Amino acid sequence: MMKNNALIGLPILAALWFLITVICGGIAYENYNHMIQFISELGATGTYTGAFINYIGFIPTQLIILLFIIICAHKLPRSSLNTVGLLLLCVYTFSLTIAAIFPCDYECRPQTPSTSHMIHIASTIPAYLSGAMAIFILSKGLKKWAPSKAFEKLGYAISILILICFFSLDDS
Repeated sequence: MMKNNALIGLPILAALWFLITVICGGIAYENYNHMIQFISELGATGTYTGAFINYIGFIPTQLIILLFIIICAHKLPRSSLNTVGLLLLCVYTFSLTIAAIFPCDYECRPQTPSTSHMIHIASTIPAYLSGAMAIFILSKGLKKWAPSKAFEKLGYAISILILICFFSLDDS
């Protein structure tokens, strides 16, 4: 029963932890605009709250997701779709953890990027792509064991929305 509750509770906890991090970080970051600035800017080098956002906000979120993945690996039916989906979620969590350890430069748009900034960018691209693909693949695998098709369709919609948002980013 504990693992079933964790399957529901851990993603909710991760989402809330992340949301609180982003909201509090946005409040602390002077003139931050959630609609036009990267979330990474909240943890960027040279910001007042950068280390706090990365080490108390972003990294714990990924650890919660990793715990969720571990429980899923034991609880979900064994299938190639579930295995690939969970492995892609691992890529997502590890890539975003690397991005938090190596923050982008102040305002995330430097003329001459530091090594940390380049590592940050190189880790976020596979993170978001693997996260979207993981949701899509796990949603496809749902049809074999979930009683409702609603979660499958919701997963497809979320993964497509993530990809649309990702490819709509304006880095200028």
